[in-house]
Amino acid sequence: MEAAAKVVKALMECGPSYSEISRRTKVPIPTVRYILKKRLPKLGFTIAVAINHGVLGLQRYMVILESRLSPRYMSGLLSMFGELFYLRYYTYLMKERKFLAIFTVPPKYSDDFIAFLDSLKSVKIIDDYSVKKLLYMRVLPFRVDSFDFKRGVWKQNWFEKKFSIPEIYEDVNPLSRIDKIDLLILKELEKDAFIKYIDLARKLKLTRQTVKRHFEHIAKAIYMYSVMWVPRWNPDLISAPILVKALDVEDARSAIINVPFTYAEIRTMEDEYLGLALAPSIGLYKMIRYISERVKVECLDFLDMENTLSFTVPHNLFNARIGWLNPYELGIEKIMEKIQLFGGRV
Repeated sequence: MEAAAKVVKALMECGPSYSEISRRTKVPIPTVRYILKKRLPKLGFTIAVAINHGVLGLQRYMVILESRLSPRYMSGLLSMFGELFYLRYYTYLMKERKFLAIFTVPPKYSDDFIAFLDSLKSVKIIDDYSVKKLLYMRVLPFRVDSFDFKRGVWKQNWFEKKFSIPEIYEDVNPLSRIDKIDLLILKELEKDAFIKYIDLARKLKLTRQTVKRHFEHIAKAIYMYSVMWVPRWNPDLISAPILVKALDVEDARSAIINVPFTYAEIRTMEDEYLGLALAPSIGLYKMIRYISERVKVECLDFLDMENTLSFTVPHNLFNARIGWLNPYELGIEKIMEKIQLFGGRV
C-alpha cells in the first residue's frame, strides 16, 4: 500500500494528528503533512468530521417533501429551515421530483416537529410529506483499497473484493451533557477539520486550555474523519450523485457498501435501506448492474447538486440554561411571517 493510502486509512481512524498518523504508518511527519495538506486536496479530496447526533441528544428523521413550488424556491426555503428548524441536509431527487431532507430533532419535540410539517401542508407550502425515524445515517470509510492514488482514479476491479463494516445504530442519549462551547467547537470543526486549538481559541475568544478541555469532551461525538473524492475541476468524471433504496436490508447493505463509490448509508425504523454514492461515469453501469444482480432495487434516483445543501450542527438552537430549544412552538403564524420575510429574498 502506498504512502497516501496508508495516511488516509490512519486519518479516518485517529484524526488529523500528524505525529500519530506517522507513528501508525511509519511515514515521516513532513510527508504526512504534505499528503494531507497538498497532495490530497490537489487530487480532489475533502476531509470532514462525521458526527454521531445521538451523542448530542438529537434524533434523525428523513422527510420526503412534495411541493408544487419550484425546486429553486423550495431550496431557498429549506436553507432557512437549516438555520431555524433543525434541518441538517436536503437534496432534490430529480426522478421523483421531491426533496429528501434530514432533520435532527430533540426527541421531546418530536410531536411539535410533526405538527410543524402538518402546518406546512395546511398552508400549502408543501403538498404532502412522509417522515421516518432513522436508526442511523452514517458516512462510510473511504475505500483506499479500490483507489489509485498515483493516477487519481478508481480501480475497476473493485467487485472482486468483499468489503464489510459493522452496522452501528445512532442511539440517542437523552442525558447528553453538552454545552454551547462544545457545539461551537463542532461547528468550527465541520468547517475545517484541521483547525488547531490556538485558532479555535482566537475565533471563540476563549483560552487555549478551555478549548482543549471542551474539545476532548466533544470528541466523543466524532465517530470518524471522513474522506471523499470529488475532482471539481473535471465534473464529467463524476456522474450526478446517486441514491439507491431497497427493502431487503441485509442483502441490500451487503451489496451497496461493497461499491467503493458509496459514501453514506441510511437505515429507517421501517427497515428501509438507502445508499448514497458518487459514481464515476465509467463505473456507473457496472455499479447499477452489480447491485441489481444482488438485490431488488426499490428506487434509484439522481441528486440535483444545485439544490443540495448541508448545515453545521444547530448551535444557534441551544441555550445554556434550557438546553435544546423548541423552534416549532412559534406556531404557524410566526413561521409564516418568517417565510414571507424570507420570500422576498428568493
